[in-house]
Amino acid sequence: MSTLPPIRSCLVLPFILMALNACSTQIELRTAAEQEQFAREAASRGDWAQAMRSYAAAADNVELGQGDLAWRARLHHQAGRTASGACRYDAAEFHFREAIALAKHSTQSSALSYKALIDLYDRQGKATQALAVRNELGWHQAQALGAFADLESLPVGKPCGVPR
Repeated sequence: MSTLPPIRSCLVLPFILMALNACSTQIELRTAAEQEQFAREAASRGDWAQAMRSYAAAADNVELGQGDLAWRARLHHQAGRTASGACRYDAAEFHFREAIALAKHSTQSSALSYKALIDLYDRQGKATQALAVRNELGWHQAQALGAFADLESLPVGKPCGVPR
C-alpha cells in the first residue's frame, strides 16, 4: 500500500487553506468599504446613530480582514464624530481613543482625533479631562491643534437631552 496519496493531500491542504483565508480577507475588506459608504450616506442625512454603527462595523471588518491601521484609525475617528452627533459621548470617547492608538502605530497623524476628544470634553463641560488630553499631547502640540479649528468640528444635530 502506497503512502503517496495521503502525503500529497497533506501538502495541498495548506495551500487550499491559504487561498480560503485570502478570499475571506478580501470579503471582509470589501464589506468594510461598503459599510463606510453606508456610514457616509447616513451622516449626510444627519442619521448619526446609523452612521456611528456603520463606521464601527466597518472598523471591525477592517480589523478582521487585517486591513491598514490608518484606515481603521480613520474609521474610528469618523465613528467618534458621529457618536458625538448622536449624543453617545461614551462611544465617541472610545472611538477617538481607538483612533489615537491606531494612528500612533501607523503613518497617520492623530492630531484630529486629539482635537475631537478635547472638543468632546469641552462640549460636556469636562474641563479637567480636556486639560488632561492637552497635557498628554504636550504644550507645543496642544497649541498647534488650533490650526485644525476650521478644518473639522464635531457634528451638531439636535441638542443632546432633547426628546426626539
